[in-house]
Amino acid sequence: MYEYIQGEIVDTGKDYAVVDAGGIGYRVMTTAQTLQHVQKGEKARLFCQFVVREDAHTLYGFYTHEEREMFIRLTGVSGIGPKVALGILSAMRVSDLAAAIITADEGAFQKVSGVGKKTAQRIILDLAEKIDTAEAMAGAADVPLAAGGAGVEAESVSALVSLGYNQTEAARAVASVKNLGDTTEDIILMALKRLGG
Repeated sequence: MYEYIQGEIVDTGKDYAVVDAGGIGYRVMTTAQTLQHVQKGEKARLFCQFVVREDAHTLYGFYTHEEREMFIRLTGVSGIGPKVALGILSAMRVSDLAAAIITADEGAFQKVSGVGKKTAQRIILDLAEKIDTAEAMAGAADVPLAAGGAGVEAESVSALVSLGYNQTEAARAVASVKNLGDTTEDIILMALKRLGG
């Protein structure tokens, strides 16, 4: 229904921002990740998702389109409501979340309040087919290449390091799968599965 809301941020709280758009103050529920990008007194654009429930009509807003899309996917998982989805997206960047799903890292989800082992397993099971490797690599965009040149292997190691793996384990994982894939994306996906396994 709403694509985005744009206006001045007039107030923020732990899990919301108030946006003045056309003289109307909209209370938009959001994540800690989004709140890092908006400042009181400055203009911002938040991509929205309007959720209608029997007891409430709530507007959720996100700094990036990718974060909103991940919110929609999470709330599509049985037993995951908007509050838990916000909690997950507050604790994890979209790229980290995508990597956790690809590698079936239940522990990454269990660090989030309200997410237990069964919920983590359900998220991974339901979303595994809906996550693209590029989403897990998104956090690697601004990371310089590892020493050794701009080859596929160096790019793959750099991407894994940007996702939180140390240089040594990333290099070992890439070395173990480098002959199995032709592209950086293939190698990263296989290395993530190896690291997660």
